[in-house]
Amino acid sequence: MSENLRRFPRQEIQIEVELSFLEDSARTVITRDMSEGGLFMRLKDTEHYPMGEMVNLRFKDPLADFANTEKDGIIVRHTDDGIAVAFVEIDDF
Repeated sequence: MSENLRRFPRQEIQIEVELSFLEDSARTVITRDMSEGGLFMRLKDTEHYPMGEMVNLRFKDPLADFANTEKDGIIVRHTDDGIAVAFVEIDDF
């Protein structure tokens, strides 16, 4: 059995997220899981979202009493059923 080396443990949480990417219209997607450091969103058209690209996310954060939340993130992983995004703070750049 492998050891989980994640900085923030994932939780299976399904919420709606408004995903914005480049000049595209925002779209609503559903998460599969999330943590304090990022989330995984279920998508069919993952090829539209290149690795390393920035996205903007808006959602009611269940890890913060469902507060209205806006986060920027970087696409860090693709699978057949979605993309993983790591949250970034603009001060990180």
